[in-house]
Amino acid sequence: MSTEQEFKVGDVVLAKIKGFPAWPGIIMDDENVPSDVLEERPSSKNRQLYTVRFFPAADYNWATARDMQRLTEADINEFLEKTAKKTSDLYKAYQIARDPVAWNEEKNKIVKEHEEWLANGGADEEEEAEEEEEEEEEPRKRKAPAAGASRKKAKAPEPEEKAEPEIELDPATKRVREWRHKLQRAFLNKEGVIVASELETHDATFKTVEAYDEMTADQLKATKIGKVMKRINQLAEIPRDDEFKFRERAGALVLRWGAILGKGEEHEGDETREDAREESKDDAKDEAKGAESTNA
Repeated sequence: MSTEQEFKVGDVVLAKIKGFPAWPGIIMDDENVPSDVLEERPSSKNRQLYTVRFFPAADYNWATARDMQRLTEADINEFLEKTAKKTSDLYKAYQIARDPVAWNEEKNKIVKEHEEWLANGGADEEEEAEEEEEEEEEPRKRKAPAAGASRKKAKAPEPEEKAEPEIELDPATKRVREWRHKLQRAFLNKEGVIVASELETHDATFKTVEAYDEMTADQLKATKIGKVMKRINQLAEIPRDDEFKFRERAGALVLRWGAILGKGEEHEGDETREDAREESKDDAKDEAKGAESTNA
């Protein structure tokens, strides 16, 4: 993309990654890159690889000097003036590129909080909660009675266990749960089919979630929207994902929310792990009820 040249941390560049259009981003140092991203860096014995954090989704990739060019203020202004589609992600990327300092500092803060959460065992506790949730989500349908059992008419049926009362959620948490159900039906339905003609609608849902800056740890625990995002991020294929970048955006949200969960656990103080497990079970029941109501 350009002749060989030197780049430094903080340079705003236009980087070309194989399979993607040239895109604005910023050169990062390892200190401000998530550890799980650094683990994926390819070996580079005979070439220098630069880590690029791309605007506006804060996803990462690596590029050589030949794959990048510096973005000057004149380059950025020219693109913004000539581009007709002002709502595209590429347009937003160039807007951030014009003055990326505040945006980049916020992303660095999120990475730092996430790494602290990991260092304090956050990932292990999350895995335990997910394992318990999966146990709670075993199929609840009753098996048909055996032929012999149907003849025992004299014996009264055993009373069903009373369902525990559903915890009432506040309006904001209900809204987050609704987003979770929409995304789950769209990307993780039982049929395993993602309808290409509905991708614009799903993109709008993603944008709504991404713009929501008042997410709390309690909302994340109650709705399990983070688990859905993690599974979307891990999908092998999504139609037109090179255009919408659903997987990358889901990964960015998982990272962002991981930091929020870390903060929430700090505020909880002396709450025991057993209490956390009981909350996880309640959350799983609420999730199952929500899924059943949306499939009805």
